[in-house]
Amino acid sequence: MMTATDPRGRGWKRQFFRAGAAAVAALLLTGTGVQADVYDLDPEHTEVRFSWDHLGLSRQSGRFTAVKGVVNFNPNAPAASTVEVTIPLKSIQTGVTKLDEHLLNSREFFNPDAHPDITFRSVSVTPTGQRTAEVTGELSVNGIARPAVLDVIWNFSGEHPLSAINPTYAGIYASGFSAKTQIRRSDFGLTRSIPFVSDEIRITIETEMFRRALPVVADPAETLDPNRELSTAGEAGATMVAPEVPTDIQTLPGAGEPTP
Repeated sequence: MMTATDPRGRGWKRQFFRAGAAAVAALLLTGTGVQADVYDLDPEHTEVRFSWDHLGLSRQSGRFTAVKGVVNFNPNAPAASTVEVTIPLKSIQTGVTKLDEHLLNSREFFNPDAHPDITFRSVSVTPTGQRTAEVTGELSVNGIARPAVLDVIWNFSGEHPLSAINPTYAGIYASGFSAKTQIRRSDFGLTRSIPFVSDEIRITIETEMFRRALPVVADPAETLDPNRELSTAGEAGATMVAPEVPTDIQTLPGAGEPTP
């Protein structure tokens, strides 16, 4: 679960960056041969939803409709994975227009002119099971950064499930993840209406993402023909090397299975 450490504890920054240093050391120890697939979040199938207790009567919720991010993920070396996400504040939707306007314009909650985005950047990934992990990172809201931990579930990786019925998705490689967390909004300076509206905020994340295409390798017959005549001295000294295509990508668990 993602929790922001008590800001009164002076040691949180030291512990946080110590964890980041440990993650970097782990990457170095695993060697330079570890390769991760690069994914872009699918904005049409990514949702960050948050909820709060309202006067003890009910839990109300809202969401952000625009989420951008890049994930580097290798299921064979999950500790080497990284996450970087940006959420524009102005994409907030609570279902109540006046509340959205108050959150964004009153300066009692957010100040999108000075701090337009919420950001999360991972510093370490700790596997907790075959398909689960804790992703530790830095969450920044209103320009205030706090350490945070996401409980993440890996749902699926493989050729897009729609490829079986829609040729548009043929050859498209996708992954899906779910995550949850809980924070205290007061840690980010959002203290208005506490305790009538809870300090505790629960966050759930659902995301689908597409793997970026592998590099295109030119036809060796065209680029590396030993009989090709070179027209200039500059060309004669040039060495053309085709981009390296990863050959050690293994079949991932869940490939071909329906998304849970």
